[in-house]
Amino acid sequence: MNASQIHRGEICLIMATRGRPHMLAEVFTALKQFTVQKDKVQLWLYVDEDDTVTRQAIADGKLNDAGVNLHWHIGGHMSGLGLMQSVLWRESGRTAEVYMVLGDDVKVDTPGWDDILRGVAAKYPDGIFLASPHDPMTADTCTYPVFGWNWLETSQQLFCGHFPFWYDDRWVHQIGEMAGRYIWLPIVMQPVGGKGKTRRMRDVPFWARFFQLSLDERKESAKKLIDAMNLEPEKKKDALQQMEQRAASFEKLQDQYSDLYAVFQEERFTLHTPEERRAFNPAYFQKEAAAVGQLLQYAQQRIAEKKYEEALKFIDGTLLSNIRLRQAQDMKIECLRALGRDKEADQLAKETLAAWPEMNGPRRLFRFLGMVASDGKAMVVGLLKGSKKK
Repeated sequence: MNASQIHRGEICLIMATRGRPHMLAEVFTALKQFTVQKDKVQLWLYVDEDDTVTRQAIADGKLNDAGVNLHWHIGGHMSGLGLMQSVLWRESGRTAEVYMVLGDDVKVDTPGWDDILRGVAAKYPDGIFLASPHDPMTADTCTYPVFGWNWLETSQQLFCGHFPFWYDDRWVHQIGEMAGRYIWLPIVMQPVGGKGKTRRMRDVPFWARFFQLSLDERKESAKKLIDAMNLEPEKKKDALQQMEQRAASFEKLQDQYSDLYAVFQEERFTLHTPEERRAFNPAYFQKEAAAVGQLLQYAQQRIAEKKYEEALKFIDGTLLSNIRLRQAQDMKIECLRALGRDKEADQLAKETLAAWPEMNGPRRLFRFLGMVASDGKAMVVGLLKGSKKK
C-alpha cells in the first residue's frame, strides 16, 4: 500500500475476543458514546470458531451495534494473540490511516478519542508513528498500541509473532522509542470489571528473558522505520545515534532481570492452574521451540564472532525453558573452553554424555560395515556389468 491508497481520517480498531460477550457489550456502548466521527471508524473482531458463547451472542443480535462500522472474522484457534490481530489487519484492506489494537475487556473513556488520533496522524504525514493511550493498570507500557499506516506497511506486521501472551506491547513500545516516534495520548482506557487473568500464560521467566535477549531484532526494526522516514542525511544520522543510545539504555535493564519477580507475575496473572500449565500444549510448544531456536541462533552468531561471553547469555536463556537441546549443551561447552573454564566444560560434557549417550563404539563399527557393504555392492555391480558386455 502507498499513500495514495490510504483513506485519510479513517481509523481501524482491531480486537480479538473470546467468551466475553457481556464485557464486549460495554466496550460497544463506550464506542457509541465517545466516538465523534462514527462513519470513519471500522471495528474488526476475531472470534475463534469454537467460541460458542460469543458466536451465539452474535447470532442473537446482542452484539450488532457498536456505533461504528462492525466486521466479524471467524477463524481457527491460533497460538498467539498477535497472530489473530495481524490477520485482522490484513483482512481490513489496510486502507485506514490509523490502526488501534484493543482488548475485549477495556473501554475508551475519553470523548472525541478518534479526533485525537486524527490529530496525531496529521503531525506525521509519512504515516510512521506509534502512540499509546493511558492505561491505569500498566501506566508505563504501550498496552493498546496505535499505529500509523506506514509503520505497518514498513514492518509488514502488527507484532513480531514470537509471544503466546504479553510482551507484544513492550516489543513495539521499545521500537517506537528507538525510532523516535513514540507519543503518549491524552486518552484514558478503563478496564471492564477490573483487571482480568491472562490466557496462554506460562513460563514467564523464560519469556521475559527471551524478550530482553532479542533486543537486536527490535533495533533492526527501528532502523528500518528510520530508513522509511526519508530523512535528510544529517537528520537520519542523528536519528540513528539516538536509536543506539536508547538501545543501550534498554540493554542496561537486563542487569535488573529477576526470574523470581517473573514467577510472581505468573502466579498473580495467569488464568490457569499449575497442572494446566504443565500439560502439553502443541501450539504453545511450537512457540517455545521457535524462541529457543532463535536464542541458539543468536548464540551461534556470537560464537562465530568469538564473542563467547555474549554467546553464553543466549545459551543460558534457553535453560529457563522446558526444552533441552544437545546442541545448546555443545555450544556452552565450546564457550567455556574458549574462556579457559575447562573444569566447568569437562563437568558439563559428562552430564551431556549421560543425558544423550553417543554409543561411539557401535557407531564407528556400523560406519565401517556400511562403507564395506556399499563398496562391496559397487564392486559386484561393476563386475556384473562388465560380464554382460562380454
